[in-house]
Amino acid sequence: MTDATAKLIADFRTAAEEIEARLAPSACATIASHNWIVIDDFGPLTFTLTPEGGKHRATCTGHGRAHKVNRFTKTDAEHLARACNARAAFWADAALEEAAALRSHIATLEAFSAA
Repeated sequence: MTDATAKLIADFRTAAEEIEARLAPSACATIASHNWIVIDDFGPLTFTLTPEGGKHRATCTGHGRAHKVNRFTKTDAEHLARACNARAAFWADAALEEAAALRSHIATLEAFSAA
């Protein structure tokens, strides 16, 4: 296994463990209604929110991890998703998918390295 492959596996493993830790049940809970995120073909989207009148303007600033990006109400996430040609998703479902994908990448890299 090359150093680059070992580092990539370690980075993926760290990210997957961080996601799984955030998904674990705890005594601390967030407001359930504000648990929706916006995802496009490349992953979860991050936004900068700026006050504008009595509302806020959301400007997409890139991509992030499902457990770290902005969370919205379902209605707001769906509205942003339409504007961004994306989709709204419940953050925990998206985080589970992300962790599973990372674990799959780890298994693939380990298999290639063993061959």
